[in-house]
Amino acid sequence: MSDIVFMDTETLGVHIDAPIWEFAAIRRKTLGSGLAAEKSLHIQIHHYADPWLNGPDALPEQFQADYRERFNFESAVGQSVAARQIAEFLEGRPHIVGAVPNFDTERIAHQLLRPSHIPEPWHYHLIDVENLIVGYLRSARHEADAPREQIERLTTLPWSSDLLSTAVGVDPEKFDRHTAMGDVLWVKAQYDAVMGGAA
Repeated sequence: MSDIVFMDTETLGVHIDAPIWEFAAIRRKTLGSGLAAEKSLHIQIHHYADPWLNGPDALPEQFQADYRERFNFESAVGQSVAARQIAEFLEGRPHIVGAVPNFDTERIAHQLLRPSHIPEPWHYHLIDVENLIVGYLRSARHEADAPREQIERLTTLPWSSDLLSTAVGVDPEKFDRHTAMGDVLWVKAQYDAVMGGAA
């Protein structure tokens, strides 16, 4: 059985070149008999912040404030080191689980892996937790404890990630949102709520 990796990045914007400054992941290996082992990787990455913190397309102030408060220049690693650490952590082509995981994989490949001549280490089939939840809720829309009107509203585009999370019993307010590891833990909780835990 393939390992799964819950993964997230924090960047200085949504553009493909907006620097990745934080990466977090939890890798889960299924051991059998319902048991699983997990390990994590959490790093900050050196980058050039300008022009991403100034100008008309600058990161919103709340995210700039978080960046200024949490980015630690002294403990951050260089981009080539980050590329190697991420590739080693993801060896064996695990399945990536995230909230819009292609946002992260595309930027990791573009900014870190390709410049270091490292091939993409993940399985090409990415798992978006929001899609997973919508399918789960739609399949439950005829059950007595899931009012059809509520399910229809939750699963009609555009989706609200907070409402979808709440619908599967995961309170988004209990996680350190918009931090790489906080979002990893949030995605992991949602995945487990739908898939029945670590098994």
